[in-house]
Amino acid sequence: MQAQEFIEKLYQASLAQGIKQFQIDYSQNEKLSLKAMDGKVEKRSFNNTQHLDFSVKEDKNIGSFSCGELEEKNIPLIIKEAKENALLMNNEEENFFFGEKRKYPVVKRNTPIKEYEALDKEQFLLDLEKAAYAQDKRVKKVIFCFMDEGKYQGAIRNSLGLDVNERIAWAYGGIYLSVEENGIIKTASEFVTFDKEEDYNPEFIAQKAVEKALKKLNPISIPSGKYKIVFENDCFAEFLQKMQHLFAASSVGEKQSKLRDKLMQKVAADSVTLFDNPLLENGYRTRAFDGEGYPSQTNVIIKNGVLQTLLHNLRTAHKFGVEPTGNGIGSGSRGVSFSNFYIENGNLSNDEILQQTKDGIYITNLIGTNGGYSRVSGDFSFGAEGFLIKNGKIDNALNPLTISGNVYELWQDIELIGNDIKFIPNGCGSPTIAVKPMQISCN
Repeated sequence: MQAQEFIEKLYQASLAQGIKQFQIDYSQNEKLSLKAMDGKVEKRSFNNTQHLDFSVKEDKNIGSFSCGELEEKNIPLIIKEAKENALLMNNEEENFFFGEKRKYPVVKRNTPIKEYEALDKEQFLLDLEKAAYAQDKRVKKVIFCFMDEGKYQGAIRNSLGLDVNERIAWAYGGIYLSVEENGIIKTASEFVTFDKEEDYNPEFIAQKAVEKALKKLNPISIPSGKYKIVFENDCFAEFLQKMQHLFAASSVGEKQSKLRDKLMQKVAADSVTLFDNPLLENGYRTRAFDGEGYPSQTNVIIKNGVLQTLLHNLRTAHKFGVEPTGNGIGSGSRGVSFSNFYIENGNLSNDEILQQTKDGIYITNLIGTNGGYSRVSGDFSFGAEGFLIKNGKIDNALNPLTISGNVYELWQDIELIGNDIKFIPNGCGSPTIAVKPMQISCN
């Protein structure tokens, strides 16, 4: 049965049973994955999955039931299970569906440009591998080249009058390789999202990956201690993803963020302005509405170092006595989501930041960020890759590092912000960031 027909039958059956408040969340994902190595496309996979959550509100509780098979015979079971789950819930905080009549913004998302439609994907990967080996004789191994593409469509419909839908298309690919010199092996990767003309040039992509790897050769060690730190833009963007939860009202409520009583107080350096902006043109996480169907809006989280707002879904907004910010997760989760989450550009180039730093460490990659971080205290200790900064310029590569600190202090310790913002596909973006001395251990 087609999804639209199934949703209509489920909707009408719910009305017929006299259910006052219910919601249907539907999504379909198509994904094609290719991987090439040793001159052959070794792995091809295609997945086409659909998912439906049916939710019922009883008193202040919402119960949900999920399924992937849209067969009419399953409708009575879906309704029965969702109603029973709602009765089993015992939440202290009230949950909500959204149904107000609102105007939704028109948005422009990041999508592959028209050249992608004509691209021979398998040949592209083989050409990319070949181009990498041609770059430099020190290229030891192209570990793999890869490409993923997908299409997503989602719809939310409920008994309060909400009926919204969206479609998204995306693609990305890249290369992961190693180089060797004097017995030292280093790896690097490069990826593209096929939204720019240069993303279709295998030689250009291979050159960037090889250059990254070659710069890591002949590393040196330095004494452990405190050093001024400059984070490369995409490296700090990755770090931002770890710190997003600090600004979610749900994290504050769960005591996994210390920002409960910090509204309109200074929580970062004066130069810091932080956005969660689902309306960003061509953003990776641009959207017209959130997972609860609430219309998107631009949220300035920090302005000139002062905390302006936390990010809210319908439930946390009611609890805190504020308006929702359009950051809800729908279906059965009812959590807080993030869109395009980024630090606003400063006015310094990367070179100017290095010159003003004079001596320190340039961090290009954080390793092991899934561990080594306490969401309660904010303390972290991550592996890292980087380079020595000497006399205002990038100098020797460094042996593996460990960088330690506290995220709440880190926001206060930002000294310089670049004008070179870069976004990564998870929606986080950052310019080059320089901070006060941090503890570094060098292996």
